[in-house]
Amino acid sequence: MTHYWIAKTKNAFFLLVVSILWFACQKNTDLVPAGFVGARNGYQTLFDTTIDLRAYTVKMDSVITSRLSAYAIGTINDPALGTSSAALITQVSLPGNGFSWGSGVFKLDSSILQLRFRNLLSSDGTYFKDYYGDKNATHTLKVYLLDENLRIDSTYYSSRNYKTTGVVMGSWTGKFNFTDTLTIKQGSQTVVIPPHIRIPMNQTFNDLLYGAELRGEFASQSAFKAAFKGFVVVDESNFGPGGGSIVYVRLNSDVTALTAFYKDSLAADFPIIGGNNGVDASYNFYKHSNVPADILQVIGSGSHRDTGFVQPLAGTKLRIEIPNLFDAFANPKLAINGAELTFTPQTGSFTETYSLPKVMSLVGSDSTGKNKFLKDQITEGTNYYGGKLSNNKYSFNIVRHLQDLLIKYKSGANMNYGMHLIVPADNPITAERVIIDTRKNSGSFKLKLTYTVIK
Repeated sequence: MTHYWIAKTKNAFFLLVVSILWFACQKNTDLVPAGFVGARNGYQTLFDTTIDLRAYTVKMDSVITSRLSAYAIGTINDPALGTSSAALITQVSLPGNGFSWGSGVFKLDSSILQLRFRNLLSSDGTYFKDYYGDKNATHTLKVYLLDENLRIDSTYYSSRNYKTTGVVMGSWTGKFNFTDTLTIKQGSQTVVIPPHIRIPMNQTFNDLLYGAELRGEFASQSAFKAAFKGFVVVDESNFGPGGGSIVYVRLNSDVTALTAFYKDSLAADFPIIGGNNGVDASYNFYKHSNVPADILQVIGSGSHRDTGFVQPLAGTKLRIEIPNLFDAFANPKLAINGAELTFTPQTGSFTETYSLPKVMSLVGSDSTGKNKFLKDQITEGTNYYGGKLSNNKYSFNIVRHLQDLLIKYKSGANMNYGMHLIVPADNPITAERVIIDTRKNSGSFKLKLTYTVIK
C-alpha cells in the first residue's frame, strides 16, 4: 500500500484517486523509469536519495526485562563497546503445597540449579544461537539468595539493581556446553536431560533448604517465597578485550529448576516458571562499563558521525535526524509514494564470534528522545515495514511516518523529533550488536524517496 500527503487543492480528491490507481499498478518503481511514469500520468515522478541525514550514537533507554521469552546470563568484553554483563533475578516455587522430605531424611545429598538453554527455532525454520561471543570462554557463575520481595504482577526494568544477602550459595566454573546431553539416575529411572547450565549449590544452602520444612516454610507457595525470596545468578568472570559471552536460558522449561537430591535416590524439582505465563517473578539486570568516551553523544546536540553503534541489552542506539525534512517538501503539490531507509553494517565489523542480529527495529522519538513506535511499524506487516537482515543490510519503509510528520507540520506542529535504530529487547532476546556505516551518500546509509510532483 502507498500512502500520500497532498495539499488541499481544488482537485485534491481527483488527484488522490488517480495517484492510488497509478501506484496500485506499479509493482516495483525501480523497474519503471520515473520519466516514463510521469509521461503516462501527466505528473513528474522522481526519486531522491540526497536528503541530508544526521546519525550519531546515544545511550539506549532502560527496557522492560520481566516476562521475557528467554533471559540472558553472562559477561562479554567487546573491543568496540566495552564490557557488558547480564544477571538473572528470579523466584523459585515449591514442588507443591505441603511438600515434605518424608521420614528418614536427615540432610540433603546435594542440590543443583539447572537452567535450560533457549534452543530457539522460529516458525520459518530459522535457528537462533544460544550464545553471543566466544563460546569457548571459561565463565564463573555464582548464585546468591535474593534479599527483597518480588511480585509476579510487577514490571521490572533492566536498570533495576537487586539486593542479596551477600552470601554465595552456589558456584560453577567452566565452559558452556550447548550440545551434550546429561544422563542421570533417579531411583530406578534413567533420565536424559538436554543441554543446560548446571550450578551446584553449597552445603550452607542445602542445610537451609532442608530445615525449611521444620520451620513451616513448605506449607504454601506464599510461605516458601517469603522465606526463599529467590535467586540472583551473576557472572563474576573477568575477561580481556574479545573474551566472554552472553547465553540465553528458558525459565518455562521442565529442565529449569532447583533439583534437590535426597535419601540416596530421590529427587525433588523446585520449578522456576518465568516468562509471560509464569508464576515466578523474574527479570534481567544489565550493566555496561568501559564504553569508549568518544562513542556516546547527547540527544539533540550530537553531530554526525560516519560510524554508528547499536548495542542491545539497553546499551546504545543509533539516532537518525532529518534536519531539512520540511524544506525538501516545500512544494505543496507533491505526493509521497515511497520512503525506504537503509542501514549497512560496517565492513569487517562482524564475524562468527560477533555475528549480526537477524532483526532490528526502527522506532520514532518523542521530544525527550524516548523511543516510540512508528506508524508503519504499528499498522503494516513485517514484510512491508522491514527490519530483517537481508544481503547484510537492514531496510525500513517509513512512508506513513513521514506523511504524519508533514500533515502535522502543515497544521503548525513540528514533530520532527528524529528516529532510533535499535535491537529489539525480546522475541528473540539477543546480545548481538551492530556497527553501522553511516557515511553520508555512500550508498550504504540513505533515505530513498519516491514522490510525484503534480503539474
